[in-house]
Amino acid sequence: MGGNMTATAEVGAPLETSDADRTDERIAHRGPVQRWLISPEIGALAGAVIVWAFFWGNGKTFGNAGSTLNWLDVAAPTGIMAVGVALLMIGGEFDLSSGTMTGASAIMVGLFSGHFMGEGVNIGWAIGAAFLTAIAIGWFNGTMVNKTGLPSFIVTLATFFVLQGVMLVITRRLALKVQVEGIDERKGYGFFKSWIAHEWTPEEFDLRDNVYVTLVAVGVLVFVVGLCEQAYRRRSGFNLTGVAMFVVGVAVALFAFSSLLHTDGVNDNVIHGTIGGLGLVMAVVGLARSRWHGRTQRLTEALPSAALTRLGIGVAAFVLALLVPLPFDRGNGLPILTWAKPGIRTLIAVAAAALGITLSVRALLPSLRSRRSPMDLLKNLTSSAYAGLVVMCGVLAVLQLSTVQALRAVAMMLLGGVAATMFMSARGIAGKHNTKWQLIIGVLMSAAVVAMALRVRADSDAVKFRTGMVGALVLGAVAILANTVLEYVMDKRTVGHSKADKLGRRLQFAGVLLAVTGQVIRLIYTNPTAERAAQMKADGIPVAQAVLRQTVVWWILITLLGTLVLTKSKWGNWIFAVGGNRDAARAIGVPANKVKVGLFMTVSVLGCLAGTLVALRYGTVQANYGVGLEFEFIIAAVIGGNLLTGGYGSVVGASIGASIMAMSGNGIQVTGWDYNGRFAFLGGVLLLAVLVNNYTRKKALQAR
Repeated sequence: MGGNMTATAEVGAPLETSDADRTDERIAHRGPVQRWLISPEIGALAGAVIVWAFFWGNGKTFGNAGSTLNWLDVAAPTGIMAVGVALLMIGGEFDLSSGTMTGASAIMVGLFSGHFMGEGVNIGWAIGAAFLTAIAIGWFNGTMVNKTGLPSFIVTLATFFVLQGVMLVITRRLALKVQVEGIDERKGYGFFKSWIAHEWTPEEFDLRDNVYVTLVAVGVLVFVVGLCEQAYRRRSGFNLTGVAMFVVGVAVALFAFSSLLHTDGVNDNVIHGTIGGLGLVMAVVGLARSRWHGRTQRLTEALPSAALTRLGIGVAAFVLALLVPLPFDRGNGLPILTWAKPGIRTLIAVAAAALGITLSVRALLPSLRSRRSPMDLLKNLTSSAYAGLVVMCGVLAVLQLSTVQALRAVAMMLLGGVAATMFMSARGIAGKHNTKWQLIIGVLMSAAVVAMALRVRADSDAVKFRTGMVGALVLGAVAILANTVLEYVMDKRTVGHSKADKLGRRLQFAGVLLAVTGQVIRLIYTNPTAERAAQMKADGIPVAQAVLRQTVVWWILITLLGTLVLTKSKWGNWIFAVGGNRDAARAIGVPANKVKVGLFMTVSVLGCLAGTLVALRYGTVQANYGVGLEFEFIIAAVIGGNLLTGGYGSVVGASIGASIMAMSGNGIQVTGWDYNGRFAFLGGVLLLAVLVNNYTRKKALQAR
């Protein structure tokens, strides 16, 4: 490599880079957080957290075992198809027949098993025939795109209409109606349902909560070790002082946790919670110091004004977030405009119009400077007035449709989000100039989150807010404080280290797997035992069964397989290459035509799998099932960070996008809102996810 090598050697034969090389985003070293920020699925992940938290706070049953397994079951077919659609989009193509393919496959299974050769055949033969047909349709789509050069939009749109027409005609001809019924009565149905679409209702067991806590705690510990492995320079041996800090921190955290289980008073909970949080911070810092190098030099430059400005805005937003609930009654369900006095309504309308005019003038100011003719001036004035009218009408409509209690919650949440964003931004700027200020701002942010948790606890009567929300905020404050202290005391690695990075990724994956396994155990083993169910019925308590369906398992397995293919195989490299530039990929030896045909066949096969699962699940299928679902598959892929232009994306992100769509539907139902509002909600989430994806990726690429 050219350039002077300035990186110092590290234990484990690091992949050193020069200063010149670090400006190249392809090989520049990035810490684990930066790697997450440039990942395609970061926007979808942020959206999923926001959507889940929103409906968890507004729906009484959202978030419990039954509700969660319900939306997972709804998301599974969409997630299965979103994986295939995402792969195809990364390869630079679309398949508008993917939705109809699911319905056609389900119809084919029903018709073959019930009417083939007059009396029908074993449903296993019908499923096999459906998969063979799907493979042929996928091959046809890919071959037509390659041979004719037509856009995949046109080819698959034609396939969509052909499939839809054929299924309607054949269904009416054989079943005498536009639906196929009695699939659950076909030969071999029970066998194939038990193997392909099984259902589990596991009962709770005595050690469930212990297993859950242990797996989550160990998973978090392993994950933190993986982060440190990727972020810091490894020592040649263990530091005994760090080991002692880790042991003491763990002991303190365990003591505080045990004390929390045996206390109910607010003051005692605060005291033991604070002790436990400090113990966790000590444990994390001790763990880091035991194995990795600490900081030897600290930055002492003057704090930039940008950091001070952001800090001031953060403090102001935090104070407003604490005070904004005071003038509003949390039980007031009146529309905001109805609740407000006439004078305030007029003031709101004028302020909204002024905001629209101001924004329009700022956008049109460059053209006003270059074009000063009376006609141009009149056009710009008209545009500004129109913008003010639109903003005013929009604000008034939102305030008329929103209630006072909703405004109270949203304002508190938004102001808290602004405060957290400004604190984080100020801390990031301070970290590049003055480490002491970085520590101060991080501690202030952590204290602000704890204060917000106490405010939520004092303000809410709902159990889920007084426990779940407060617990989440406190744990978030501990994480922020631990991260801040690590930034202050540890020396970040600035060059690549192949072994450490690889080990770090594996540890992070193992940690997430352990934590998720614990969550899954806690989720699915919730059904009461027969004895407990009988007692609950005797006491008049309703007994609900939480069911885990194999469709969800198929979804997870296909997502993992798609991720491995995309990130760990030559086919994955070929898919990215073909989607980025087909001609350039072909020039370097990539079999572009085979890749595209394979992708179309993958989408069709997954469509057949999803359709088969639907047929086995419900036993009845409408002939027009699947029409319009292709757009939901594409939306899920786009929410997951897949570019419409191809060459960039993630199947994990597509699966998260499918989860968001299912969560929104389930959440709107449990909150009692109009279900049609789901479409508006999805549009907003889609736009938000794309904006977050673009913004975070841009910022992460700039921070090299």
